[in-house]
Amino acid sequence: MNKSPLIITSLVIALSGSAISAQAQTCTPTAVTPYIYSSGAWNITAAAAINTGNQIVFGPQPINGGSWSWSGCGTSGSSREQFVTPSASCTATAVYTNSCGAQTTQSFAITAYPDYNTNPIAPNAAGMSSNAAQLAAKIKLGTNIGNTMDAYGCSPASETCWGNPMISAAYVKLVKDCGFDAIRIPVSWDQYADQTTGQISDAWLDRVKQVVQYAVNNGLYAIVNIHWDGGWLERNINDASKVAVNAKQKAYWQQIATKLRDFDEHVLFASANEPDAIFPDQVSVLDSYHQTFVDAVRSTGGRNAYRVLVLQGLRTDIDMTFNDWNGMPSDSVTGRQMAEVHYYPGAFSNHGEDNDWSQMHCYWGDGYKSLTDTYRNSPGKLPLMEEAYTDAQFAKMKTKFVDQGIPVVLGEFAAMKRAQSVCADLDLHLASREHFYQVVTKSALAHGLLPFAWEIGMAEGLLFDRTTPAVGDPQVLDAMLVGAGKVTGLSNRPNSWTLSAGATNNSSTAYMRFTLNQAGAAAAYTFDHPVNWGGKTLKVVLNFDQAFVSNRNGGMDGLFQFFTYSAGWVTNEWKCWTANKALVADQDTEFTCSDFSVQNAEAVGIQFVGSAGSVTIKRATIK
Repeated sequence: MNKSPLIITSLVIALSGSAISAQAQTCTPTAVTPYIYSSGAWNITAAAAINTGNQIVFGPQPINGGSWSWSGCGTSGSSREQFVTPSASCTATAVYTNSCGAQTTQSFAITAYPDYNTNPIAPNAAGMSSNAAQLAAKIKLGTNIGNTMDAYGCSPASETCWGNPMISAAYVKLVKDCGFDAIRIPVSWDQYADQTTGQISDAWLDRVKQVVQYAVNNGLYAIVNIHWDGGWLERNINDASKVAVNAKQKAYWQQIATKLRDFDEHVLFASANEPDAIFPDQVSVLDSYHQTFVDAVRSTGGRNAYRVLVLQGLRTDIDMTFNDWNGMPSDSVTGRQMAEVHYYPGAFSNHGEDNDWSQMHCYWGDGYKSLTDTYRNSPGKLPLMEEAYTDAQFAKMKTKFVDQGIPVVLGEFAAMKRAQSVCADLDLHLASREHFYQVVTKSALAHGLLPFAWEIGMAEGLLFDRTTPAVGDPQVLDAMLVGAGKVTGLSNRPNSWTLSAGATNNSSTAYMRFTLNQAGAAAAYTFDHPVNWGGKTLKVVLNFDQAFVSNRNGGMDGLFQFFTYSAGWVTNEWKCWTANKALVADQDTEFTCSDFSVQNAEAVGIQFVGSAGSVTIKRATIK
């Protein structure tokens, strides 16, 4: 009796994302395991990304028995291991024939990024005289242009993808005019690049350069990074991804650095954003990504040979960075690197919902706890993460980096603005949020960190309205300016001003508040240190209740005048009589006075004309 041979008509085996096919055979094909060796390690994979000029080795298994044949990517012959140096992206095909003649085909897909450092130039120190420490001394306050050039995931890719308008020259000028020294520009690159060659769109490179030019034109320092960018770097800090990520990191930074090479020291580059490295083996991989960044930038020459570069700690977490990150990359020039961490403490800053580990916090800081909405007081279930904690955290960065001559960029910090439906004592929430921004800014600078507020331009509590453009949250802006020492802040806290006869103190838990009982009543604030008024402007933000507004004919009658005096009232001035100012009850209204000239003034005050209603002092500054 004749027996028909067993015919296997097709067999497809999926392994590590690769395709293996077996032709019709009279015996069972052998499964092939793809291996690629690159940068000192074998990895089970059938795909790899490298830079052209780098050698890789294909080494599929099984090791013994059968025979091999190869084609593509410069392979040839019958050796199981093939040493190749691809000059372009390519596919290699291995055919394994086992002892009974069955064949298995294994493909290897190689992405080879070209060398984009095609026109390196000689180092140029012109306009690059400041080292990292000297540059840090020039930056007291920074902000982010968040959720814009880093917006990711729309088709087509666009900086307006997440709802913000395109960055305008007018907006960047506003940032400068408000008192900021620097802008951090988070950028997405991967979605604007050809995934086969790694070439970034010329149009996108031009657009990034245009925005950087806006900053430089206004005398701002600008930090350009590779942000989240889909996570190709941040979520792939492991040995299996190391070669591919380093290849892309090199290709991208060669192009970015070349495009921005002619800018002077006002432009800094940052390797990444929040690299997700936790374990020791990940630390060494992250270090390789940072080293690739430094080497790629320096290799382009020109001013990039001296540019200050920013390296991110582990997850940009202060504790992880302090405990487990051992150092900065090697560099061809000394003193031109900064470290970067971020600061979002506890459940007050950016915790968006109640969960098992903590409820949202609305009230942060000593003296800023609600007596009625106690469930929302910090710290709740968590350790206390307020003023003393902030100082202690920043002190770690001072010890590890700043004291060693390495400045630290506090690249992000923020506190969410929540609604009254969450924070019942809304005034106290806003006051404690103001306190947070002032404390963090002041403590950062005191410990040698450069504070950059995280700002996304569209959420509740936006710092800037980028469309108009205009200041969106003057309360937070003033808090940071005070923290940075750019303006002098006068307390708005309960009981912080002295009242004359004719005014009754009825301060809330959040602000200085009083009720007028007769005309001529006054509130005065005593300075911590004497003030020389020459060339300075007093700004006071007041909030009036309906009784006050009605008593003053909607603001059309006389309201008040400012006064100041030196010790013992030896010298005093009464200036800036205010009337005919339309008022809306329970709405913040700003008043300014630039007419004082008293030297060594010890106090400033407001004398009111009206005889009824309540006044809340929301903010007061001198600039």
